[in-house]
Amino acid sequence: MGSSIDDIYFLGRDKTETERLNKQHRFLLAVSDGKLIHPAIPTDNITAVADIGTGTGVWLEDLAKILPFSKSLNLHGFDISSAQFPPGNEVIVSGKPSIPLTVHDALNPYPVEHQGRYDLVHIRLLVAGIKEDDYAVVLKNARDLLKPMGYIQWEEVDTSAFSTNQRPEYPLITSLRAVVIRGMQKVGFCIFAPQRVFDEVLRGGFSNSQLVRHTTIGKEHLHYEAVKWVSSIIRILVTKSLFVLGEAESEKKAAGEVEKIVQRFEEHAEGALPLVNLGVVVAQRNDSE
Repeated sequence: MGSSIDDIYFLGRDKTETERLNKQHRFLLAVSDGKLIHPAIPTDNITAVADIGTGTGVWLEDLAKILPFSKSLNLHGFDISSAQFPPGNEVIVSGKPSIPLTVHDALNPYPVEHQGRYDLVHIRLLVAGIKEDDYAVVLKNARDLLKPMGYIQWEEVDTSAFSTNQRPEYPLITSLRAVVIRGMQKVGFCIFAPQRVFDEVLRGGFSNSQLVRHTTIGKEHLHYEAVKWVSSIIRILVTKSLFVLGEAESEKKAAGEVEKIVQRFEEHAEGALPLVNLGVVVAQRNDSE
């Protein structure tokens, strides 16, 4: 097991990445038909929610706006780094209690005061932050946060994001996907994250488990946003992959080459829809086994 998520994290920690994370939240929310919480999870009595890998806290901010409770609401965000946290390490939502954000590595057990405290634990896009062998550890630690019969909702994408609806496939897309897969595998990342999460959930400790897939297919209104999101992912993952594979002597030089690739991809995508696939795993803590 890796000693820390930060040891292998592929993404940035700067202002640009903060802006990208917030835009990504809006886009993925649209891909999942605007549902912050999957319909299989009853929300009538949800007052306590933890968000793992919270980033900027934007998911919790939106959640606070739709949950009916006010004074009794207990939302909390956790992330390996505070770099993307808002000022004061808290999210402020008018009329609701402030939402604290805490630095914590998801590979480590959570403080005892948080264990057994939450109705729902939400996780999204750790695919470029944890090794494949660590999914079970993250899930176990997340499960410990839940009340008996509490729910987990874990959302991930996989390498199928590097595709469009054009057939036969544009050769650039094929080569991009191959580079990213090789780069992720060298680091130890999972290239089929939604299925891996679901497999871990099925291994025990949960019931009422399901894997639901959302896609941009049939959502032509998201064409522009899909192109920009995939372009941002290309910039991050292809740049990092070229470097870790030894195909670029520095990330700076890799980034220069990738900008040319992004331009070609965006030209291709003028007439093709990027097929972004978001897998959502929903399950309920079960202590009877």
